[in-house]
Amino acid sequence: MEPATSTSHLVETRTLRGFQPWRQFVNDNFPWLSIASPRDDDFHARVRLTSLGERSVAVIRADQCQLTRTDYAIKQAETGYLKVMWQQAGRMRVEQDGHHAVLCPGDITVCDTSRPYRLEKDHQAQLAVLTLPYHAVPGWHQISDRLCGRSLSDRTTARAALAALLALLDRPGDGDSAQTIFQAVQLMLSALIHCSVRPANQTPHTLRLDTAHQHVLAHIDDPHLSPDELADALHVSRRALYRLFQEHQVTPGRFIRQVRLDAVRDALALPDNDHRSILEVALDYGFTDSASFSRSFKAAFAISPSDWRLQARGRPN
Repeated sequence: MEPATSTSHLVETRTLRGFQPWRQFVNDNFPWLSIASPRDDDFHARVRLTSLGERSVAVIRADQCQLTRTDYAIKQAETGYLKVMWQQAGRMRVEQDGHHAVLCPGDITVCDTSRPYRLEKDHQAQLAVLTLPYHAVPGWHQISDRLCGRSLSDRTTARAALAALLALLDRPGDGDSAQTIFQAVQLMLSALIHCSVRPANQTPHTLRLDTAHQHVLAHIDDPHLSPDELADALHVSRRALYRLFQEHQVTPGRFIRQVRLDAVRDALALPDNDHRSILEVALDYGFTDSASFSRSFKAAFAISPSDWRLQARGRPN
């Protein structure tokens, strides 16, 4: 889905009548899902959605259907994503990793598209779906198999995150504002997700990691952001900071660089930046040298910044 102009994010609203139009819509916007329904010509659905780079949010109200992510579909997909789902009306059953839950209004769950899952929607059930890249939640791969297919418990944070996302659908506008909202939602959901797997008596290392991530994002344009400043933000010593990151097999310096690289990768996918050079975009996120940035980007993502920009915008190399 392409934005309407270079300065705003487009919100698309679709009313679908008949199962085949619904199947085609799902194939276009949520590829590699198998779809079935007991209804055919009498099937109805209404969808609102918007996207920004690798992130998208949709509100879907549809008749009874089943959506399945199969092993075959996973092999065909180029990459995996994290999907966060809020139940807004009706009920839906979700299954993944041997877990299952029946979601009622107000419930929230997560699925990982790199592994099989199944959704069974009741008639005219409504849900909001947020699609995120894995790097949006630090440490996701270490905890995902304990979360997927379960109903998460922190409804307060979930409601706040959903309210911010719905504002994107209700008031289409500036791409920079949308980026800020997506980043804020990521931070809220990252804290919610890590709290959902943290025993009550466990030291909250992962929450400190989220705080570190938030601090780097808030100061991402500062090329002089250092581990010492990060330690001050977390109210820990430099030695304790290095111990914290050692548990996640990364140094503070590498963590800061990876957050910068993730942000540049997202920014290069935005149509708002098409008229700007890659170096200009990189400078916004604290990089100071074109050659070292390009080397770091290719080492992190196995693709050059210029090739990534072409790929993300759907243009051939």
